[in-house]
Amino acid sequence: MAVFVKTDFNQNQIYHLIILMIRMESNPLSNAEKKELRGIAQRLKPHVHLGKHGLSETVLNEMDTALTKNGLIKVRFDSDRSSISDWNRQIPEKLGCEYVGSVGKVGIFFRDMPEKP
Repeated sequence: MAVFVKTDFNQNQIYHLIILMIRMESNPLSNAEKKELRGIAQRLKPHVHLGKHGLSETVLNEMDTALTKNGLIKVRFDSDRSSISDWNRQIPEKLGCEYVGSVGKVGIFFRDMPEKP
């Protein structure tokens, strides 16, 4: 399986992401894997800012593109806590990704990157 990552990760982080992606093909992420991804995501900036208008098709398309390109993304929520928890449940269902965790109003999502032909 060949994986190409175009981000500012170092080699060790890329290695861990590749291992996690291989495991993700058949099993959901374990707590240890989620912890590792949260550590990697610390250095990332949010790809998408989600506001009062919620999960529109445009926002979902942008998130889908970011997940396909990067595999691991952060989403900044500008809303109340109940809306944020609802979105954290809805996003994985609609995009086929996994919710890794959140810190404050920032959610972290992961999806296996497709192989390049």
